[in-house]
Amino acid sequence: MTTQEPPDGATVHDGVEGWTIDGRSDDPAILDAATGLLDGELPDPRFVSSDYLRWAYRENPLGRAWERHQQVADGGATKLVAHYANMPRRYRGPSGEHTDGAWSLNAVVHHDHQRARHFTRIGLEIYEEAAAEDRSFVVGVTNEKSTGAVVKYMGWRLAGPLPVRVVHPLGRGRRRMTHTEIDANWLDSTAFEEFAATVDRHAVNGWVTDYTPEVLRWRLACPETRYFLHQADEVALITTRSSLGPIPACVVLKAFPLSSGSASIDATRAIRSATQFHRAGFGVYAGFNASVKVRGIQPPRRLQPSPLNLIIRHLDPAVDQNAIVLDTFEFLDMDAY
Repeated sequence: MTTQEPPDGATVHDGVEGWTIDGRSDDPAILDAATGLLDGELPDPRFVSSDYLRWAYRENPLGRAWERHQQVADGGATKLVAHYANMPRRYRGPSGEHTDGAWSLNAVVHHDHQRARHFTRIGLEIYEEAAAEDRSFVVGVTNEKSTGAVVKYMGWRLAGPLPVRVVHPLGRGRRRMTHTEIDANWLDSTAFEEFAATVDRHAVNGWVTDYTPEVLRWRLACPETRYFLHQADEVALITTRSSLGPIPACVVLKAFPLSSGSASIDATRAIRSATQFHRAGFGVYAGFNASVKVRGIQPPRRLQPSPLNLIIRHLDPAVDQNAIVLDTFEFLDMDAY
């Protein structure tokens, strides 16, 4: 974009520098600019191209994301100074209940434009738009620095810091366990269809992400990340290999219980086997799962990945956000990997 005039469809607010573009635009430059801003302020391997944002915002089988892009005039061109999005998400709950909600992601403001309240304003616009489409609540994670502000000014409730466990690879693992790299061929195979048809069907006591086969296939097709499936008799794990410092780590993104019993399953040995498969120095599990137990060491907070403060906000005013309880929340339910 080279013009200083707001493009068609942009919104100009009195007293606010620049203009706001919502998620209806299909101009590829919009996602390119958002990718550049995210990479500059929150560097991550996913932000090497706009493929990640296109996957997240445009290819979600549940619908397009609610987006805001705040642009300002900058020397004859335009500059993206703030960006935020919520993506559609469906949750399932006790007694077979379902509700349409959202997931909050990619809140970023350019370092030269902090404290202009861009994020607060565009965030409230997004929540209002999602509520108008009958969304009930939104879930997100934030870091320590941002938690107080989103609770005070944007109506979020802090559910608490997510627990983290580190599992040592030495010791007894699962003997009968298969390990499969998840790629495009596998996602199009009957093996995936059989797997997706059987997982995430167990009873829950709170809200969980509803991983239908369509949603699970899309989630595991995220660009720039290699996923692996590890299956034992009673539990299946989704993992990726990462590096936390100089030591490779097996990051456990999701644990799917495979047994129909009511007792929680101990996934520690399965995680140990997955860590050995990755030849990693340790396994990392963050979050909680009411149907699965993970035994390991809890590292000091300063050594834990960030952001890991779980926050919840109602979109429908009729929903009591203090009563929203999540049964399970793990890395796959976020957008970190």
